[in-house]
Amino acid sequence: MNPYKSLMANTVLFGISTFGARFLTFLLTPFYTRILSSAEYGVTDLLLQTGNLIIPIASVGIANGVIRYGLERSTDKNSVFTTGLLTASAGFVILLLLSPLLDRVAFLSGYVWLILLYVLAANVHSVCNQFARSIGHVRLFALDGILRTALTILFNILLLAVFPMGVTGYVLANVLADGITTVFVFVQAGLWRFFRLSSLSRRDTIRMLRYSAPLVPSTLCSWIINISDRYLIALLIGSVATGIYAVANKVPSILMTVANIFTSAWQISAVAERTPAEKERFFSNVYSVYTAVAFAAASGVILTAQISTRLLAAPGYYAAWRYVPVLTLATTFACLGSFLSSIYMAEQRSTATFATTMLGAACNLVGNFFLIRYWGSMGAAVSTLLSYILIFAVRAVHTRSLLRLHWSFPKLAVSALLLAAQCVMMERDVPFWPLWSAICLLGICAIHLKALLRAVKSGL
Repeated sequence: MNPYKSLMANTVLFGISTFGARFLTFLLTPFYTRILSSAEYGVTDLLLQTGNLIIPIASVGIANGVIRYGLERSTDKNSVFTTGLLTASAGFVILLLLSPLLDRVAFLSGYVWLILLYVLAANVHSVCNQFARSIGHVRLFALDGILRTALTILFNILLLAVFPMGVTGYVLANVLADGITTVFVFVQAGLWRFFRLSSLSRRDTIRMLRYSAPLVPSTLCSWIINISDRYLIALLIGSVATGIYAVANKVPSILMTVANIFTSAWQISAVAERTPAEKERFFSNVYSVYTAVAFAAASGVILTAQISTRLLAAPGYYAAWRYVPVLTLATTFACLGSFLSSIYMAEQRSTATFATTMLGAACNLVGNFFLIRYWGSMGAAVSTLLSYILIFAVRAVHTRSLLRLHWSFPKLAVSALLLAAQCVMMERDVPFWPLWSAICLLGICAIHLKALLRAVKSGL
């Protein structure tokens, strides 16, 4: 199949699964914010984010190695899956032994058992569904996303509204959804056929761990950028402010959801073998469209920030809209930087992903330390923006030594400035700002129109 058509087909398939599923979850935000108080929502968010921090550490990020080497035709599939499952299991055992230390953390006390279940279910699920995708079960991978979200919603309703379990119910709903869908994928894809201890290969295990291990600190650095500000807000301002800031992140998360949909399809295409010239052309064409969609979508999200916040959250959370524009701009650069990291994946340069993400994390920590003290939650949003701009800039320069993408810096700079203008106009409540913001959106679309047409003409 034509690589562009294959990429589009997989993106549409994952889009139906992921975006439809995430959109249903997104619509339930008013339900969550009415059932849980601002303080409870803040605690719940901290618990889930702490679990997300532990997940890659406990598994050594092995799911990354499973998808990367599972896609290679020459790799022994039995060895890949067995290594992935055993690594995730061993990590859980070690985490279980360290659980007494976790119980000493103030906001984790009494919830450690939940965190352990959350980490185990997430890691085993990730290994199974990533491996299923790597061996060609793309539709099953998509169906898994829909089923998991439906179960999460069902269990949330049961454990929050029918059986009011509060914070425990919210986290437990995710654990149950992961566990059930893991069994579903395992059975439907016949994964038991690939679990063979006799197939373990020292060479494959080393390759997978060597690729995955550097991505663990990279994930931790990403966590620092995305989540550390919430801990500092909770410490310096309070859990109520943390809950409001968490809701503000829900709106721009639409962009990241779309980007993750594309990434799921793009990983399959990016690893395919091509000549350097073909790879350069393919990556450049896709990146031009990706950039255009990212900026246009971000502009639309900023334009509708007040409306979406009012519709998707209880009245007590409405103040969250003020942080949405800056966080949306930050998410845009995160998406662009994420695409550039796919070059590192294709070239098996995971250490570069770590190094560039670490720079952004350092920038974020310094920015949070100074800006939150004097600018409150807005300081956290600005610090996140600066971090992602730095990551994108460094990757844009460094990846040219690996693969020379063809893109226009002036167009990117003007698009970013138009998004920044939208942020300022909303924050300062400039007269007729919705009109001016809409003009910015049209300007962004006009700037990238030629790139879209050129990509379509070339076969995308």
